[in-house]
Amino acid sequence: MANTWRELQREIEDYIQEIWLECPEELRKLYRGQLENKAGSYGQYFATIDHATGMVRDFQNHMYKILISFMDPVFTLDACKVLVSNVHPAYIDYLRYSNYLHWGHFDQEFIRLLDTFESKEDFIDFYKTYLKFVNKMNAWSYHYFPHEIGSLFRYERP
Repeated sequence: MANTWRELQREIEDYIQEIWLECPEELRKLYRGQLENKAGSYGQYFATIDHATGMVRDFQNHMYKILISFMDPVFTLDACKVLVSNVHPAYIDYLRYSNYLHWGHFDQEFIRLLDTFESKEDFIDFYKTYLKFVNKMNAWSYHYFPHEIGSLFRYERP
């Protein structure tokens, strides 16, 4: 557990380095169907992969808009904190269930430490690091998604 947001930022940066060239084990378990909680429906896990991959992509896209909002002068530090605490859990709670365990930890810690940010500049600096991590997770999610399954869903020919 990080004591400060700076410690959490360092923890995230270290993890980014760890997963830079190697897919996180927690994602490999998802894509191999080795989740301990057996996330999915009716004994299958493809829907979990599909749903989680879509949420990762969507969350990453929203993070850019959130970051742009943070940079707007009308956005206060308190508004930044409210936006994070309102938006993040909707994505991260499911991703944690889908075995994005480091991500779930990082986000819980981020939300726990929200009140320790004293300047908007520090908040934005942290968020950029967080976004770099999310970008990497999105890259791995996209890379390992079983795109070949799309060949089973061809349009009928006349």
